[in-house]
Amino acid sequence: MRKNYEANTLDEAINNAMIDLSITSDKLVYNVLQNGSAGFLGIGSKPFIIEAYSKDDKEEVYKDSNKNNKLVKNEKGEYEFNATKKRENNAIRKLTRNPEEVMGRAKEFLDPIFKTFDMNITMDYEAQVDINTIVINLKGEKMGVLIGKHGQTLDALQHLTNIIVNTGETDKVHIRMDSEKYRDKRMETLENLAKSVASNVRRTKRDYALEPMSSYERRIIHSILQKEKNIETVSEGMDRKRHVVVKYKRY
Repeated sequence: MRKNYEANTLDEAINNAMIDLSITSDKLVYNVLQNGSAGFLGIGSKPFIIEAYSKDDKEEVYKDSNKNNKLVKNEKGEYEFNATKKRENNAIRKLTRNPEEVMGRAKEFLDPIFKTFDMNITMDYEAQVDINTIVINLKGEKMGVLIGKHGQTLDALQHLTNIIVNTGETDKVHIRMDSEKYRDKRMETLENLAKSVASNVRRTKRDYALEPMSSYERRIIHSILQKEKNIETVSEGMDRKRHVVVKYKRY
């Protein structure tokens, strides 16, 4: 039986799951439902939430192996899995907020950050009215620093900007932040990496451990390789060191 566990850190949530299920880490299967955050100045803090079950639970293993996790690109231009897409499609509504007002609040928050790091950044935006989304595109020098490793800095700025522009508002708007099509380029990089590693694993019949990635990027790797011949993938490691291992599978 799958159960949800909530804690201030991912390690704590995992430990709670292992204690409750009376299993060791090698028997635990879990998915991160919500990444925790300390918030910004106390605003928007949230706990980690995981869904977990035991590898010995045959019913849950069967359900998990038969999920249709095909990767798709949603109406917001983001890559996600079709099960999530179906849920969100039912809730999509049009943009009702004034885009200029939303962008003004975003700039008021972001400009001081860029000035602190002596970065001359310009921002333009596109209001995608039908899907209640405002896409903010950042341009300027030192964009590698702004994007961060695997987009981590860009993701953090996007998360905080969503909090700032929606605090105190009943009509929430989705902010998507990008820089010179970085997100599409990253997706293409992950696809190429996954297929290249799979080819190498088939040739050498040796497992290959990828570098640590976010839960979202790990799911992308799993999805891309799920139908590759003689290949299986598993996530290993804890917290920030969690990574995908591509394994040779003998039929």
